[in-house]
Amino acid sequence: MLIVLSGIFLFYNFRIEFWYAYALINFFIIWAIAAIVYKFETRVVKEGESSIPNSSLIKIVRYWYGAAAILYIFKQVYIIGYTLKPADWDLVYIKLDFVIFGLNPTQWIYKYNNPFLTEFLQIVYVYYYPMIVVFGLELYLRHRYTEFKYTIFVLFLSFFTSYLLYLIFPANGPRFHLHDFYSISNELPGILLTEPIRAFLNFGESIPRGVQNPQDYVQRDAMPSLHTITAFLIMYLSWKFKSKSFYFYLPYFFCMVLATVYLRYHYVVDIIGGLILCVFTIIAGIAVYWKKQKLPVKFN
Repeated sequence: MLIVLSGIFLFYNFRIEFWYAYALINFFIIWAIAAIVYKFETRVVKEGESSIPNSSLIKIVRYWYGAAAILYIFKQVYIIGYTLKPADWDLVYIKLDFVIFGLNPTQWIYKYNNPFLTEFLQIVYVYYYPMIVVFGLELYLRHRYTEFKYTIFVLFLSFFTSYLLYLIFPANGPRFHLHDFYSISNELPGILLTEPIRAFLNFGESIPRGVQNPQDYVQRDAMPSLHTITAFLIMYLSWKFKSKSFYFYLPYFFCMVLATVYLRYHYVVDIIGGLILCVFTIIAGIAVYWKKQKLPVKFN
């Protein structure tokens, strides 16, 4: 993914400011990742994985560098999209939702709004951010390293594929095109945590406070819905690994689907697109990774 982004920076060097800096940083990170992984895996061959404690710095970096890489790459996708400004696809997605349902789902579901429901779903929605780390820790602390690597492969494949789709089919989401962005707090009030969570999410999506046209600043990451994708894939992986956490992620996935629409972050077609991508990711994971590694499935 870093190579792909660097290629985009090079190709559009006449439009993207400081393109050379991004490209150089990307190639340095590629070298650093390769060096760390090679050094660690060489040590594993000599000493064995279990002999290296989980608290070892090189082991922590080897397994967890991806958490930082995801955020870094996400922001590079924003820089490219914000600079190149490809046409938004929101009107297409709105029409597709209307063709399927005969109405706009985010407007229809508004009649069921309730502060307690809003508070609950906003918490469900924001748990997406620590979810990968929490599930990864479940595997890492139980020394399920092969399953951990497979999980990262599957999740990162879905992330990076989605990032490329954001550049090709950018969209802001219904909170900008079907609703008044600045009226959401009045129309969908929460109890205690809703507003701080919304402020955190707006900051993460690069929306400055008080601007008149927030849709011009937001990260165009509506289609497909990565919140739906990640919730579904972790539900699937917890089932595949026979983890007891499956009984948490099964209802959580359905709550996440509801949250994306109720809170006006996504069109329903974003969710459908996300589930289609999940199928692709799972098939690719089995074909490319699972069979070659011969992973065990017992995990309690």
